[in-house]
Formats: sequence, C-alpha cells, structure tokens
Amino acid sequence: MKKLIKIFISALFFIILTADYHSCRTLDEEFSFIVAADMRSSALPQFRDASHFQGACEAMKKVGPGAFMISPGDIDPPSAVREVISEVLGDDFPWYPVVGNHELEVESHMVYLRNYSETGIKLPHKVNKGPPGCEETTYSFDWDDHHFIVLNQYYDGKSDTGTDGKMVPELLDWLTVDLQRFSKKYTFVFAHEPLIAVPDMDNGRIRHQDDSLNKYPRSSFEFHQILLEHNVTAYFCGHTHNTSVAKINGVWQVDAGHARGIEGIFPEMLIGEASEKIKREEAGGVNRNRALESFFAENSYDCKKILYFTNLTDGESYKSISDERALPLFKMFYQNYTADKLLQEQYIKTFWQNARLARSTFIKVRTDGTACSLEIYRDDARGGPYTLMHRVVLDRI
Repeated sequence: MKKLIKIFISALFFIILTADYHSCRTLDEEFSFIVAADMRSSALPQFRDASHFQGACEAMKKVGPGAFMISPGDIDPPSAVREVISEVLGDDFPWYPVVGNHELEVESHMVYLRNYSETGIKLPHKVNKGPPGCEETTYSFDWDDHHFIVLNQYYDGKSDTGTDGKMVPELLDWLTVDLQRFSKKYTFVFAHEPLIAVPDMDNGRIRHQDDSLNKYPRSSFEFHQILLEHNVTAYFCGHTHNTSVAKINGVWQVDAGHARGIEGIFPEMLIGEASEKIKREEAGGVNRNRALESFFAENSYDCKKILYFTNLTDGESYKSISDERALPLFKMFYQNYTADKLLQEQYIKTFWQNARLARSTFIKVRTDGTACSLEIYRDDARGGPYTLMHRVVLDRI
C-alpha cells in the first residue's frame, strides 16, 4: 500500500512538473507588439510631456512594449516620433512606420521615411521591398511565426505619393504575391485608411465616412477580397482618430485611433491657459479686458471651437464665424465660466456631448500559439493616465 502511495505521489509530482513546464513554454511562446497611430505633432519637443505622445510611450513601457511598435500613418514629423520612442523605449527599440495622408504633404517627411526604410538596422527582419517606385514605403517583414505587411496606399504605380488613397492594381498585385510567398501562422496587414470608417468604440464618434478606402468601392472591394482569400489575421489602420474593432464581411479591421494624448483643446484647458495669460498681463500693468482680447487674438481658432461646441454660436461653424462676432461671445463665455459654477458645469457637459473628443489609444497585440488578442489602452481624453479598457479576441477567419 505504501508503495502504491509513493507511486501515486511521484506520478502526481510528475504531472505537476509537466503542467508547469507546458505553462512556462506557453508563456515563452507568447509574442506581442504595439500598434499606435496618428500621433502627429504631439511628438514635437514643445509637447514632450505625459499628456501627449510621450505619455503613451511611458504607458507602453509600463505594460511591456513587446517586440516592436508599428504605426499606421499620420506620424508627421516622423523624426520627432522616432526621437520620443528612442528616449522612452530605447534607441534600439524597433519602430515600423506606415505612410499616412499627412506625410504626403511635406517632402522632407517622405525623404525621411524612404531613408529610414533603407537602413536595415531600423527595420529588422525585413523580407520584401515594395513594387517599383514604392520600394521603401511598402515592405514586409517576418518575426518568428508572424508575417507583417506595410502598404503605402498612396502609390499610383509609379510614385509613392501619387494618389489620394485609391489602391492601384500594381499595389494589389504586389500584396497578393507577397501573401503567397510568405505564409505564416499569423499575418497582419497595415495601411493608413480603413476599408470603411467605424464609430469609436467608447463615444460613438465617426469621421472620414466618405473619404476612406470606400471612396473607391471597386479597389476597396478587391483589397478586401485579397485579405479574405489569404486568411489575413487582421487589417490595422488609422486615419479616423477613433478606435474600433470590427469584422467586415469576414475580415477583422482594427482602427488604432490616435496616440497624441490630448486630441484637441477643451473648456477646462482653454480657461486655464486664458487665466494664466491674464495673470501675467495684469502683473505687467495690462487690464483684464485687454489681456482677454490679446488671448483671443492669439488663440481665436481654439476659442471659436469651444464656443461652437458649447452652442454659443447659434449653429454657425467655428470655421466661418468672424473674429468680430466671436470675441464678445468669448468674453461672455469666460466671465460666465469663471463666475458661475452651474454655467461652468453646463458648458463642460455641452462641450463633451458635442465635441466627443476620442481617447488617446495604443493597442498591445498578443499571440500565444492558439489565439490573437488585443489589449486596448486608452486615456481619459484629457491627457490623463492610460488604463486597459478593452480586451478583444480575434477569431480566425
């Protein structure tokens, strides 16, 4: 009997060790990377703080940035984005940039991206260059049992800045051949514009409904069919500043939203800046009214946006309202906001209902040999800390 007990205990101990071994092996096999897009000018030196892109990178570092970061476009200026990544995550942390529509506007940004791609150290594991005329800004790379494809949707068959997002046959042919050549367990495709714009998963805001890939239905459909036919795990994009995860006729589309921290000015922020300006001006002998006018002159665009989203312009757009009309409205807004707590709360509530600024976001993508999952980290839309807000498991097509 004692012998049987010893055998049973030994067997149980072996099972536990084996279970622990397999558990560890699963953890060892786990792979992750970060997706963050549309940070734009928030990476510039004057915005190097926790409420902008730097704060997103600091949050990535805390949760574990994985093997690399990939950014689906609107990363201008790309040199500034690379600087922030290097400062927070390290000079040797890989960053894979994707061309967005705003990179097309400045030739030096495109030159930077072309040169960046040509330096193998900066784009490790690269296995395929893009088609003629787009060799540097379309490419693919492998990482273990994962294949990654970066597309420049603005390639017209000759130039890498030639279209407004219509996916030409030359690009789609290159994509098809690449998918056929490099078959892996997981395949991810990245470009800037979504197949179709999807509302933000937290506040329902929607942008770029008519100027995403669906602007060109035929080429968009062909692109979708290629992704579907080759069992692509997910298609990642940006452009809308809204974060969403949607299965579109069998293809997972993941919109990474924006990672700029503060997306736009809001009442609390504007009044804080105006009050600081007034305080400084009054200390120098300038009266309050003159200081307020000076602040408006320097920040008229932002002031008009606040007035519009708090319903103080009678529906007239902040883009068309004149300074002459907006200035007295802004003076009234400032006076009411700072003197009446109830009005202040109403202004803030109305603004957030109308403006619906999207939370700054980054996505940690995980695979463990059996599934692909997304961890979606978002801030409070006011430049605050990031928290894990959503977990999504992507089922295979």
